[in-house]
Amino acid sequence: MPIEDTAARPRGRGRTLLLAVIVLAAGLGVWQSWDVWFKSDPTRPAVLGELVHPGAAAAYNVLLVTLDTTRPDHLGCYGYKKIKTPAIDSLLEHGVRFDDAVTCVPITLPSHASILTGLYPFRHGVHNNGTYRLPESFTTLAEILQEAGYDTAAFVSCFVLDERYGLAQGFTTYNFAASPGGRRGANSLGNERNATDVTTAALDWLESRPGSGGGSAWFLWLHYFDPHFPYESPLGGLPEYQQRPYDAEIAYLDLQFRRILRALDDRQLRQRTLIVLTTDHGEGLGEHGEPTHAYFIYDSTVRVALLLSCPTLFDRAYRVSDRAVATVDLVPTLEDLLGLPRSLNLDGQSLLTAPADPDRAVYVESVELNEAMGCTPLLGLRRHRDKYIQAPAPEYFDLRRDARELDNLFTAGVTPAAALQGQLARLLRKAGAEQSTDAALAPTPDEIRRLASLGYAAGGHRPSSAEPCDPKDVQPLLKGWDELLVVFDRGDFAQALPIAEGLLAERPEWENAVQAVADCQERLGRPGAALAALERFAEHHPSADVYMHMAEILAAQRRWDESEAKLRLVEQHDPKRGAIFMMRGDRRVSEGRYQEAVRLYERAIALDPVRCRSEVHDKLAAAKAHLDDVSRKEN
Repeated sequence: MPIEDTAARPRGRGRTLLLAVIVLAAGLGVWQSWDVWFKSDPTRPAVLGELVHPGAAAAYNVLLVTLDTTRPDHLGCYGYKKIKTPAIDSLLEHGVRFDDAVTCVPITLPSHASILTGLYPFRHGVHNNGTYRLPESFTTLAEILQEAGYDTAAFVSCFVLDERYGLAQGFTTYNFAASPGGRRGANSLGNERNATDVTTAALDWLESRPGSGGGSAWFLWLHYFDPHFPYESPLGGLPEYQQRPYDAEIAYLDLQFRRILRALDDRQLRQRTLIVLTTDHGEGLGEHGEPTHAYFIYDSTVRVALLLSCPTLFDRAYRVSDRAVATVDLVPTLEDLLGLPRSLNLDGQSLLTAPADPDRAVYVESVELNEAMGCTPLLGLRRHRDKYIQAPAPEYFDLRRDARELDNLFTAGVTPAAALQGQLARLLRKAGAEQSTDAALAPTPDEIRRLASLGYAAGGHRPSSAEPCDPKDVQPLLKGWDELLVVFDRGDFAQALPIAEGLLAERPEWENAVQAVADCQERLGRPGAALAALERFAEHHPSADVYMHMAEILAAQRRWDESEAKLRLVEQHDPKRGAIFMMRGDRRVSEGRYQEAVRLYERAIALDPVRCRSEVHDKLAAAKAHLDDVSRKEN
């Protein structure tokens, strides 16, 4: 391969955009042309296959590091001068940087599903966080390596990658636990683990293994969630990052990643460890009216970092800049490097053997969140030199002269846009026959709130009363939603309420909006108004999540019978939802029926241990303690 040598949020959405204004202002000013960034890099034509041959890393350890929500143009090794990322940058001392790498979907769970399977979302069937699970019928990289004799472990750092969503397949150890400060609101069970705690957990696992030369090879996946909104880095108070909280998050994870590299060096493992570092997607930072990610498929959110590093494989720093590559390429590439049989029928290509192909087009999508807003999905093809986006108002960009995708050149029937349009149509026809249909899940209210605390508008209903619109047309709605979050988190619920009501009027079937209205009414001491809004919504759009919200409001007023009626409606939709039995246990405690409460709490944990254990634990212990106290007094 030719390369170049280089020397209190509302339900249904959640966590604050407390620093949004600062971030947007900073983000709009940071974009630079990729050609300008790399202009000073000395280059030397080479072929990657001549540097490393298939099987060159046979029996090597593999460390996969995925950085959530990290734009490559905010890393030092990609030319960004306003940040300190020495640990990540050091990977290039003996490594390869891919300058034009993209993800196929700018959302955490489906992006990681593609990284671990080598398949596009329409193949593995996962299109969003929280509402899908990777089916067991798909083979993951961990399963491939486990079959080859590798010890496998993963340490992930956010709720949306919890093992319930299917990515634990093939991992002997799959670990997620929220950091003490990782809880996101009163309704959250804890949904984020910081880089310090992720690293510590991974180091404990490494320390439990034999040192250099002992034991089987291992595959370790580390996931760092910190750059995801909200940006609350421990380094945020430093002068160089006070106005750049997003950069502060990236710099913080780099400090923790350095601990991993030191541990590998101390244990003399670096020489036989292949490190793969990539990002699951980028961050809008205000470009194209998108503060965060997941709605649009512009390069601000689909372009990613991708590095391969190992001292015994690469004698210096290299870069690949003549082609588009993708995160779906990692599975076949690692199979080649490790000397393993190549999996068949993957969407990815081996970066070791695939020739440069200027016409190679990577599929990109953003589906679920747009449909929840009443918009059409965005589907597209991304080549090294250009991009086509299918929408009611299609877009075509010449990336060579318009890296920020500001000049839409689409004209119907005119090549090369027409060629990409036809290619996408053929791909989608094929996808219709191959796509997975058994990955969808129904999220629980707890999941909705925890997802919301991460900044995702999950769980919305698709408006059906109007013709789906172009996602570009709802940019004001996204802006209004972000405004609502800022005001809500400030605690100004009187100001937040009319904003939420305006969103609901604009999209009357958008569940997130009605949940926000109800939350504001509750905070203003008007539970009756909250119930009325939810009841009106449920008349036309029955939802287990809305029924659960009503049950909670009624229970808080000790209107137990009415609350139980709503719980029965929830149970019809999801009989294994542990929160149903937790709330029933709460009622028994209020009535002094502690023995029944204990049984209900235990049932909640048995049915739904991951979601319910932490919240029910103290309630169960208190109920048991009361029974013990009564028993002692009676004896």
